[in-house]
Amino acid sequence: MRVGIISRRDREKALETARNIFDILKEKYEVYFDDSLTSFFMNSKYSSKKGDVELLISIGGDGTILKSVRKYKDTPILGVNVGTIGYLSEISPKEISSLLHIIENHTIEERSMISCTIGNRTIEALNDIVIRTEVATRVSQVNVEISGQKYIISGDGVIITTPTGSTAYSYSAGGPIIRPNSQEFGITPICPLYRKASPIVFPDHEDVVVTALDKSCAIVADGFPEGTMNPGDKIEIKKSALKARFVKK
Repeated sequence: MRVGIISRRDREKALETARNIFDILKEKYEVYFDDSLTSFFMNSKYSSKKGDVELLISIGGDGTILKSVRKYKDTPILGVNVGTIGYLSEISPKEISSLLHIIENHTIEERSMISCTIGNRTIEALNDIVIRTEVATRVSQVNVEISGQKYIISGDGVIITTPTGSTAYSYSAGGPIIRPNSQEFGITPICPLYRKASPIVFPDHEDVVVTALDKSCAIVADGFPEGTMNPGDKIEIKKSALKARFVKK
């Protein structure tokens, strides 16, 4: 089996954990380091995309896992938490001595993702896609359309969230928590000008169309800037055909 390792580069504890994991796995598996780690692990094998490895070990926090999902689409991911929150991680560095057993006996938990098309690019996200005003001090208006219903939201923008993302930015913005295995997504206004703009939970098979009305808005997927919408531009956000796949011990 080809096993990949991706890690935060700004924490020595994460890099040390990566070295220890390599030592544990190297006798039994073909181990690759993510190509972002070439300067830390020279003269090694490297991976860069889906298909290069069959299982990926992500060392860091939830941010590292979000990067891993984006880069290694559909690859099973085992999270090792050396970050702050680690909501999506499965084990701590103290548990890596059990890695061989976990890899041989794991199960897979799938999480829904969402997507949108920007130009000729399809953007996938595990947590959320956010449409927000480009100028933090200016209120913007967006039109959100779902199932023939239109909602005009004035404020800092809107979050379209998956169940996984419902405990992240959306929750901080006042959105509801959605069960991880639920077939629902959420729409959460960001700092709405009018309190009647309440969060909405809707079936995940329905598509959402967001239109920028009066000001330019930024498109952000899982915290990564992806583009800009000018007034009149619209994007369609829908359930992705891809799933995030997490290794469970």
